[in-house]
Amino acid sequence: MSITLYYYKNSFMKKIMNWMFAAILICGSSVMMSSCGDDDDDNGNQLTPNTYEVTLSTVLPESAADFFTLDIEYTDAEGMAHKATLKKGDQSDEMSDKMKTLYEREKNFVIVNMEWEDKPEKCDLFEHLIVKNISFNVPAGKSFSYKVTMKSRTDYTVPSVDIFSVINPFVYLGSKRISGNSQDNSVFTEALGVNAKGSVETEHIAEFLEICDGKVVGKDTRTMY
Repeated sequence: MSITLYYYKNSFMKKIMNWMFAAILICGSSVMMSSCGDDDDDNGNQLTPNTYEVTLSTVLPESAADFFTLDIEYTDAEGMAHKATLKKGDQSDEMSDKMKTLYEREKNFVIVNMEWEDKPEKCDLFEHLIVKNISFNVPAGKSFSYKVTMKSRTDYTVPSVDIFSVINPFVYLGSKRISGNSQDNSVFTEALGVNAKGSVETEHIAEFLEICDGKVVGKDTRTMY
């Protein structure tokens, strides 16, 4: 009788232990699932594709504006084509900080390369620019393109000096993320290609204008990510 009772008690306790073990497993699973859910709430934000504001900055130095205009063509992210012209007398926009930094660096390089350090009248040509900023939005996965072309003026005035200098037009492309939380792939121009024609002979100005007419200052097609 004592043996049977001991076995009965043992069986009962075994069942109790099994129920408790099962309850622990279920509870543990619940805790783990709850914990995962909390992580999703805290760190599981879904990535949203970016949208960028792209800015095309076209620069026509005033020394070149006496002889040329710039034709600007660009296609936005929706495939719409646009045209604009930059010419002498247009109001100038501001350069971005990144653009200013690049310009100062390249301007100084040209001045040294042309040996104009002691020619303030030549250096001063770099300070007179007409800037036109064109901005448009481009969502990730969309493309845009642009082309900037020089066009010779027919109403120019012949300089009164035998030799004159011209700072060549150039373009700058920049962008910034304005929405989204995916990896930021903003792009910007790393080199402007600032240069000058230091010795243009006035008697050959017609040839000079013909050579430069239709010259592409900048051209690009990009897809944003």
